[in-house]
Amino acid sequence: MSDSILVAEDEPGSAEYLRLLLEGRGHSVRLASNGVEALLALEARPFDLVITDLRMPSMDGFELLSHLAQRWPDLPAIVLTANEEIEDVVEAIRLGAVNYLLKPATPASVGAAIDRALLTRKRPSVASRTVPELVGTSRAMVEVRHRILMAARSDVHVLVTGATGTGKELVSRAIHTHSGLAKGPFVAHNCALSPSDLFESEFFGHRRGSFTGADRDRRGLLREAHEGVLFLDELETLDLGFQAKLLRVIDDGEVRPVGAEKAERVAVRFVAATNREARVMIDEGSLREDLYYRLRGIEIKLPALADRREDIPLLIHHFDKPGSAGFTPEAIEALCRIDLPGNVRQLRNLVQGARAAAGDAIVGVRHLAIETGQGAARGAASDGVPRGLTLREIERRAILQALEDCKGNRSQAAKILDIDRSTLRRKLQEYGIEG
Repeated sequence: MSDSILVAEDEPGSAEYLRLLLEGRGHSVRLASNGVEALLALEARPFDLVITDLRMPSMDGFELLSHLAQRWPDLPAIVLTANEEIEDVVEAIRLGAVNYLLKPATPASVGAAIDRALLTRKRPSVASRTVPELVGTSRAMVEVRHRILMAARSDVHVLVTGATGTGKELVSRAIHTHSGLAKGPFVAHNCALSPSDLFESEFFGHRRGSFTGADRDRRGLLREAHEGVLFLDELETLDLGFQAKLLRVIDDGEVRPVGAEKAERVAVRFVAATNREARVMIDEGSLREDLYYRLRGIEIKLPALADRREDIPLLIHHFDKPGSAGFTPEAIEALCRIDLPGNVRQLRNLVQGARAAAGDAIVGVRHLAIETGQGAARGAASDGVPRGLTLREIERRAILQALEDCKGNRSQAAKILDIDRSTLRRKLQEYGIEG
């Protein structure tokens, strides 16, 4: 049986275009010229999917989405709009839309959006009011949880931003876990590790014998993530030409393995992450602006640990060994004061290292000093970070201190800071540090 789709669109040309396109894909279609007609159609018979414009007479798309959420909460809806204002998109998603399409929508982009929406309907979301994977009660983390659940209820692509160690992959996995794609695969990939000469093979896969060394078929990341989520970390490190190819896949939902004669359809949700400001990367030419806007269906900005220090005691307890003697108030206070450029990841390593040093005993400040023995730890029992410094200056000082302690060895400095070498290299360039 074909899927039944209701289209609410007041422009006759656009409505007819969608009808022909959807019927050509084997769907049955009912057209409505506004929200009121759409509601009457829904009263008369069930549908598998709704596609609605936002700007319509009598009842617009926003009001229609509100009625759908109240009366047909399990019915997926895709928004069709000529307005690329992110505020409208976010509001539509908040009201329950699972995706959005920009006019004029190509046949491939419409097909890809429909495939993902119908797949989500077959695998209903398990999103609840809580996200137990995340620890913290600060206002910043409450907002992060809210946006994770909003993302889980939709199937739009997501951009996660935040400094190193703030938990971007953890958030991405939480979106997958609480979404309708939870039973599908979660494929994680760091773009900084993609060899430039093997991009097509790595992402699209290849056929055996398609090039020298291709002794067997390879599925590729995109086909591995079919009916699931592909998490792309450090997105901006991809070559601009590769970013263009990735954009085409996002829009069309098709991949052609190297050496294959035909393209294959894939239903993939993209969650991308970066630890740099998007506008800076766009201006310097390392990130395509169109790719950024296509991935930023929902953007989740993760706070640095310095901006939610009230969560540190909870995180210490979370990372400590279950049933242990805990930390002294002085040790907790010290960890709440010191600079942690590696954020939550660095705090976790400090807690686990201190527990190893203390054994079954209660952890004191002396165990923190034993665990690191570096400049940042020596400040643990002092008065903390000097007042009046910006976060950038604090980070710069931490990097300089780590380099000094390691006598300029970047690999060792990166380990102390709990960041990878590529991140340290970018930070050195950003702050004009020669090391």
